[in-house]
Amino acid sequence: MIVAAALLSSAAPAPPAPPPPDAGETIVYVVRKGDTLYRLTNSFVVPPRTWRSLLGLARIRDPRQLPIGRRIAVPRAWLRYTPEPARLASYRGTVRLTAGGRAVTPAIGALVGEGAEIATAANSFVTLVLADRSKIVLPSQSRVRVRQLRRVLLTGTIDYRIEVQGGRLETKVAPLDGPDARYRIQTPVSMTAVRGTEFRVAYAPERNVAATEVLEGVVSITGTGGAGKGTTLQPSNGATVDRSGVVRTETLLPAPDLDDPGRIQTRDAVEFRANPIAGATGYRAVIAADAGFVENLAEQLSGDGRFAFTDIPNGRQFVRVWAIAPSGLEGMAQSYGFTRRLASIHGAVEAGDDGYRFRWFGAGSGARRYHFQLMRGSPDARPMVDQVGLSSDTITLGNLPADVYYWRVGLLQVENGESVESWTDPEKLTIAAPSGRGGRP
Repeated sequence: MIVAAALLSSAAPAPPAPPPPDAGETIVYVVRKGDTLYRLTNSFVVPPRTWRSLLGLARIRDPRQLPIGRRIAVPRAWLRYTPEPARLASYRGTVRLTAGGRAVTPAIGALVGEGAEIATAANSFVTLVLADRSKIVLPSQSRVRVRQLRRVLLTGTIDYRIEVQGGRLETKVAPLDGPDARYRIQTPVSMTAVRGTEFRVAYAPERNVAATEVLEGVVSITGTGGAGKGTTLQPSNGATVDRSGVVRTETLLPAPDLDDPGRIQTRDAVEFRANPIAGATGYRAVIAADAGFVENLAEQLSGDGRFAFTDIPNGRQFVRVWAIAPSGLEGMAQSYGFTRRLASIHGAVEAGDDGYRFRWFGAGSGARRYHFQLMRGSPDARPMVDQVGLSSDTITLGNLPADVYYWRVGLLQVENGESVESWTDPEKLTIAAPSGRGGRP
């Protein structure tokens, strides 16, 4: 420390200040009591920069006296940092993860650092949780590269940058920890910078078009070919950017309602129908095991708002749905909770020598009991056959006169003390009279 002081005291007049870096490429440090050029240089600045470099930035002549409160704009490239890898919180389906040019087997809790690339196949998902508790969700058929995940030692602020190379990315950003903190999502044609918000970024390589959609908070988007300050996007607004760098903004479509979203989902497929939104050309829905949509299970696009998801496990699940505009921008989202309890039931009937054999089948677990009904003339008629508590999967009825009948089968499924009931839709059965004999048509 004494040697350092001697070196500083023998210094020549302060060198001229270097030309200022681009805005946003510096971090402003405010000199505190006890700061010295030696401490700042050795603790926070990377070689070959020296105390003389900081002296020029500080615009002072006496290297032994740093005025308290003096603001020094230090280029980010000069500063030391510590890596802050993300954590793989959840994944599903086929996910390709590479680090250092080598394939890595995805694992819950694995660390994902700078330089890593992540790609998802169809109906596959990845959720990353960053060190500052921000969350990134990578849906199906998407590809990203982690460019920067670091914390600047001088100010303790984050500097994160993720590149979307194809597909989509959704992120919920924790409030940033200072004016110099940066959280940026880039594509080959755009850069989106945020300060505590929830938004989505997409990039279509085949059209070389990027999209940003703001759900909460405020973001700034800049086209890589554009000049000047970025375009500020408020909540419920989005923008597209093409290779020219021109930013085109528009209001996002409102969130659609789902028709009867709270019903228990008992059928083979989990089905939803979005009520139409004026101007929408399509709809997207995602199912997750949690309300925060960290553990995504399935995703679908639909032209008419009808969705049918297979292989959804039993339990309390969540669905999120939004509409898509002609520009490709995806609108505001709405989430619903629902209960999945697979208890499907299907029926069939065939004629035999001893009468008509009705049979049923389906999927689900637990104890199953069946309820068979046969109506004559109308599905709303009083049942002429009403069998309750059946344990078998067939019933045979003989001596049915020529007529039009409707029949259905109900299922009562009980598991872990919970019961669920489902019915087939009424099916029509026409028994024609033998040739030459009268009977009701």
